[in-house]
Amino acid sequence: MQNRLTHQSNNTLQNVIASKLARSVFAGFEAMFSQFLNITLGAQSRFEQRQYHSVQSAMRERLQVYEREVKNVSEAVRVIAYAELTCPQTWQLAKNIYGDMVENHENKPIAHTFFNSTFGAIWDDKKIRTVHLFVLKAKYRSEPRSYESLVSRVSLHNGFNNAVKTLITNQVFRVPFSHLERDVATLQSTLMQGAKQQCKQVYELINLNDGYIEYANSLFFRNKACYLIGRCIAKNGDNMPFAIAILNTDEGLKLDAVMMGADQLSLLFGFARTYFMVDTDKPARYVDYLSVLMPHKQRFELFNAIGFIKHAKTEFYRHKVDTTKNSPANFKYVKAPGTPGMVMLVFTIEGLDYVYKVIKDKFSAPKTATKAQVKEKYNFVKQADRVGRLVDTHEFRYLAFDLSRFSDELLEQMKSQIGSSMVISGKALILKHVYVERKMTPLNLYITQCDNKTLERVMHDYGKAIKELAGANIFPGDMLMKNFGVTRWGRVVFYDFDEICPLTDCNFKEVPHTQNALEELSSNSYFDIAENDIFPSQFKVFFSANEVAFNYFNNEHSNLFLATFWQGCQQQVHNGYLPDVYPYKQSWRF
Repeated sequence: MQNRLTHQSNNTLQNVIASKLARSVFAGFEAMFSQFLNITLGAQSRFEQRQYHSVQSAMRERLQVYEREVKNVSEAVRVIAYAELTCPQTWQLAKNIYGDMVENHENKPIAHTFFNSTFGAIWDDKKIRTVHLFVLKAKYRSEPRSYESLVSRVSLHNGFNNAVKTLITNQVFRVPFSHLERDVATLQSTLMQGAKQQCKQVYELINLNDGYIEYANSLFFRNKACYLIGRCIAKNGDNMPFAIAILNTDEGLKLDAVMMGADQLSLLFGFARTYFMVDTDKPARYVDYLSVLMPHKQRFELFNAIGFIKHAKTEFYRHKVDTTKNSPANFKYVKAPGTPGMVMLVFTIEGLDYVYKVIKDKFSAPKTATKAQVKEKYNFVKQADRVGRLVDTHEFRYLAFDLSRFSDELLEQMKSQIGSSMVISGKALILKHVYVERKMTPLNLYITQCDNKTLERVMHDYGKAIKELAGANIFPGDMLMKNFGVTRWGRVVFYDFDEICPLTDCNFKEVPHTQNALEELSSNSYFDIAENDIFPSQFKVFFSANEVAFNYFNNEHSNLFLATFWQGCQQQVHNGYLPDVYPYKQSWRF
C-alpha cells in the first residue's frame, strides 16, 4: 500500500514539474517572438528616416533574440526541474503538455522549434531521442493555411492602369513620392510588357480588364529598400508574381524596379542575401503565401528569408530526411566537387542542392587557425550584411545521417580527417558540428567549362563581388577562385570563410622596393610582415593558371591590385558610407 502511494505521489510530482517546464518554455517562446516583432516593427520608420546604419544594427540585434531567450529559459528550467532535469519521462510529459498548449497557436511550427532548441540546450551532448522533439512525425508538419487575412486585392474592372495606381497609393508612408505619376506610368507599362512576355493568359485578360491585382499587406524591408510583393491574377487563376522595389532618395520615395515571375523573385529571396524584416505576427502564413508565388522555393528557404532562421533549420532537416528517403539507394554521400579544403571536409549527395562542411581535426599547412577561430569566422558572416555575395550557412549540432548512404571512400576520409566530430551509432552517423551551405559550381571549375563570352562576364562579376564585399567592410582573406562559387544565375558568391575578417582590420601595403635584385629573388621576405599586412599586388597569383581569365579580370578590376584602392574602401567605411547594392539587375531598374 505504501509503495503504491509513493508511486502515485511521484507521478503527481512528475506531472507538476512537467507542467511547469512546458509553461516556462511557452513563456520563453512568447517573449522571444515579442522581442523579434518589436525590432521588426521599427523597419518602416528606419526606412523612412534613411537610418541605414540602424537597419544593420537592428538586424544584428534581432539575430541575438532567439539564442538569448533560449538561454534564459534554459536557466529557468534548470531551477524548475532540479533533480528531474535529465529525466526522459518528465521531458516526454512536458512535450505532450506543451504540444497541447500550442495546438491552436497561430505560430505552432515555430513554437515547436523553440521547445526543440530549449531541450537541446539542456541535454547538450547527451543522447537526444527524437521522441522528445517536434520534428519528423506528420502531425508536427503544418499544412498550408489560408492567407486571405494577409493580402488585399484591387479589381481591374476600372482598367489595369487605374489598378496599378491604386496599388501604389494604397501604401502608407510618412515620406511622399518624388515623381509618383511618372513612376506609376513606368510600372504600368513594365508590368504589362512583363505579362505579355511571361504569361500571355494574364496579359490577354488584363487587356479585357478581367481579374485583379493581389498584394501582401505587409511590406518587406531590407537594407536601403522596401518591397511590395504580390501578383497579377486573371479570373481563370493564371497569375504573374511581382515584387516592386521602393527606394527613399534625397528627393523622396521612388519606384526603382519591378521583378516579375517566380524566377526573378527568387533572386530577391536568394541565399546570399540578408534577411527581410516583415511586419507580421503570422510568419508561417506568409511562408504559405510566398510558397504560392515561388513554388520552386523550399519552405526552409522562405522561413530563412524572413528571419526565422532557427525554424528554417527544422524545415531543412525534414527536407533532408525526405529527400534522402525518397532517393534511389545508390545515391551516396560523396566528396563535394572542387579542390579539397585545408580546413573543411565537404561532402554532398546527389539530388540535394546543399553541401555539408565539417571542420577538420588538423589543418593543412599553412593554415594556423583553431577550430574555435573558424567558428568565430562563420558567426561573423551570420551577423554581417552579406550584400548578396556571402552564402548563408545553417549551423547544426548532432546532425544524424543514414550510415548506409556514405561511400566507402568518403567514410574513410571522414574517420581520418574529422574523427573527433563524428559518432557512429548503430545505423546512424552523427556529426557533432556541421555547417550546411547551398551547392554551387566552384569558380575555378566553372571557368574551365565556359566560352570566352561567359568567361569575360564571370570574371567581371568575380571582381565586382570582391568590391561589393569591401564596401560592406568585409575582406574575404583567401581570394583564390576555388573559394568562390557560381550560382545558377551565373552570380559569383564567396563561401570559404576561415580567413574572412572586417576590411578595417587589415593593413594594406605596397611591396617595398629594394636596390638588391637578389633580395627580390630570395624565397625569404626581405622586409618585415605583420600579421594583418596585406599586399594587393600579390593578388595576381590567383590567376597564375589562367592567362585569359586574368586578362578579362585585369581589364575591369586592375585597381584591386593597388593598396590605394583598399585604403580608399577603408576610408569610406570609417566615414560611414554604405554603397548601394541592388538585388536585381541594373537593366531592370526604371
